[in-house]
Amino acid sequence: MISRLLITVIGLGILFPSQGISQIGMNQWRIHFSAYKPQGITKTDDNIYMACSNGIVRYDLEDNSVNQLTVTNGISDLGISSISSNTSVVAVGYVNGNLDIIEGNEITNVPWIQTAEISGDKTIHNFYFDEQYIYVATGIGLILFDNEKKEIKDTYYPYEDPEILDVTIFNETLYVATKQGIYFAPKDRPFLNDKSQWEKRDDLPVTVVNSKFSDIEVFGSRLFFAYDDDEFNADTLYYVEDGAVLKYDAQLSIKSLHADDDRLILTLVSSIRAFDDNFEVIETIFSYPDGVPSPVETVFYNKDYWVADENGGMIQARNSWQASSIFSNTPAADGSYRMDIQYGKVLVAGGGLTQNVQNVYSTNGVYLFENEEWTNFNYKTDDSISIGPDFDFISVAVNQNNTSEYAYGSFSKDGLKIIKEDGAVLEVYNSTNSLIEDFGLNMAITDMKYDDEGNLWFINQGVFPLKVITPDGQMKQFSLGVASNNKFPYRLLIDNEGNKWVAVTNVGLVAFNENGTLDDPSDDQWRTLSAAEGYGNLPSVFVKGLAQDADGEIWIGTEEGMVILYSRNNLYDGGFGEYDASPILLEVDGEVERLLGDTYVTAIAIDGGNRKWIGTNSSGVFCFSEDGTEEIYRFTTENSPLVSNNVYDIKIDQLSGEVYFATQDGLVSFRSDATIADKEFSTVSVFPNPVRPDFSGPITIQGLGYESDVKVTDISGNLIYQTVSNGGTVIWDGKTLQGDRVQSGVYLVWSGITTGKGKNVAKILFIN
Repeated sequence: MISRLLITVIGLGILFPSQGISQIGMNQWRIHFSAYKPQGITKTDDNIYMACSNGIVRYDLEDNSVNQLTVTNGISDLGISSISSNTSVVAVGYVNGNLDIIEGNEITNVPWIQTAEISGDKTIHNFYFDEQYIYVATGIGLILFDNEKKEIKDTYYPYEDPEILDVTIFNETLYVATKQGIYFAPKDRPFLNDKSQWEKRDDLPVTVVNSKFSDIEVFGSRLFFAYDDDEFNADTLYYVEDGAVLKYDAQLSIKSLHADDDRLILTLVSSIRAFDDNFEVIETIFSYPDGVPSPVETVFYNKDYWVADENGGMIQARNSWQASSIFSNTPAADGSYRMDIQYGKVLVAGGGLTQNVQNVYSTNGVYLFENEEWTNFNYKTDDSISIGPDFDFISVAVNQNNTSEYAYGSFSKDGLKIIKEDGAVLEVYNSTNSLIEDFGLNMAITDMKYDDEGNLWFINQGVFPLKVITPDGQMKQFSLGVASNNKFPYRLLIDNEGNKWVAVTNVGLVAFNENGTLDDPSDDQWRTLSAAEGYGNLPSVFVKGLAQDADGEIWIGTEEGMVILYSRNNLYDGGFGEYDASPILLEVDGEVERLLGDTYVTAIAIDGGNRKWIGTNSSGVFCFSEDGTEEIYRFTTENSPLVSNNVYDIKIDQLSGEVYFATQDGLVSFRSDATIADKEFSTVSVFPNPVRPDFSGPITIQGLGYESDVKVTDISGNLIYQTVSNGGTVIWDGKTLQGDRVQSGVYLVWSGITTGKGKNVAKILFIN
């Protein structure tokens, strides 16, 4: 089969109802974690909890509300690996050994497993509750945690360097499931940290006695344990009855085993079975009305099965004919690579590349976020996408002239270029019917942008790296010089003069302009900026980040630092040194240094206040002032909810000021205090309004002109507060210039641009 690269242009698809998500306040974060990769589900008397890798979904059984717990509002970490509970206490385990205990609205972090100076995999696999004690199954042994004292009491080692996958108590005896078989010991026997005090269950079939058992559970008078085979449908459920080991079924794919109330629930790869006390099947859930089950774990409450499902998030199911998704309004996966945002529509490519631009073979697809709702495009939801050939979606674009049209492309062996509008496929492009070029086994569409005329420009590894699709479907291609032939194009920027800037790996940065004549190559111009002084003066020929600021300057991030091209006057016809980029020089302790030095810069974005957001591959995110000399924000995994210090992309919703950070470990966003300006002052808004007594956050005034003068006065005209807007936004803490909270009453917000006629007066009501 001829290799084809997937490039897809799509429109608005079916949206799921908003569930527990709302726009965040100023200077707040949110984690856009995926509910489609659940780690488990559990229940207390009051709530159902579903754990995902980067967050927890909590369903209130009394008022039916759904809330999310993330590092922004309570839990301590990312990378959740397990969750379990008794009637009132929830234990949350992480892959790094961290542990959270949730009791009502209080969350206690227990970091001692994580911080212990013990080598090995500290992943927490499961829990067992025994009155005040919680047995914690980890990769470094069985840990006994005293929840009343909030301290670790002991660590048990059933064998040398044990990895404990599950634990239970049966007839006052501790049983653990491990990768080397089933071990047991009387629970009150002293010195259980000595492996000689433990025995292995050797009455199992000889073929599995030393093998991996993933789950162990007590139900009624029986002890159940699940043998985990590497082959599909080769797992086996065993149980002990009257001292004898019996086999239930040897052709299963077991996901979890859970004793709940009056039933034992066996969760399989595509179905759920529930057994009664006589070990008879009382319910089988083999389908959902809206799709095929892919359950991970199941609990039972008040006639319903609550399922953590990879296809539907949190599912409430009475049976195969009565089931609905309680929470699924998330991206399809946590991974993210590139983004585009136009007029509040956020489009995310969920694929990726390695640092040396090789495939990661992600099938995450593409995610669309609009009006607080997610729509996912992948092989499960979109017939135009196939699981085999379509992987690593790495580029996306939203048409700013028609935001119902979107585009996405991949680095893969096969696929299509599809255009959709209102869900309908309009066109298909691939290497067999267009100018898209193959390169080796794959084809690479690595970045794309719509211009003001609705032309879709994209970069494609080949002899003609720059291509365009016109609104009427014609495709054109352009050379960027012999040096760029068949090199990997990495980034694309279109500036306000129509120049196309293409970052070409191991070449540098190529500027191109067709001068408005797509069909006439005679007036095309191009210029390569390299690392040589006088010929571009880039810090490196590996350019990773590009942006144009409000002053028209081109900010360039490379693997070895950042520079700025201040002027484009001599871009195409300039001589030696006339198109060199320059670093920002700062004096530090009497020494002159380059801003960010030789930091590996991965992404650059400009907000409404002309501030520069800089992503790096290991140092998190920086936000600098307009001229780059003042650090406004610095975010890392250590001081913020940023999920990774390796940031692939940054894009800004200029209408709200929300800044999105794409990383391999997840998508997060932070609402900054800058938005795009409106010189007409036609959409000035104040939030919240009225300001009530319990509100202590910043008051946001948006829709102002660029760098507006803003004054707050009382109704008599007395000055209360004064500032200058960041782009089109001002935040105010509700206090006077003397630092006191204002009294109840109506206050006026006077705003006007310093040059021009734009102005506005808004009102704020304070209720104290």
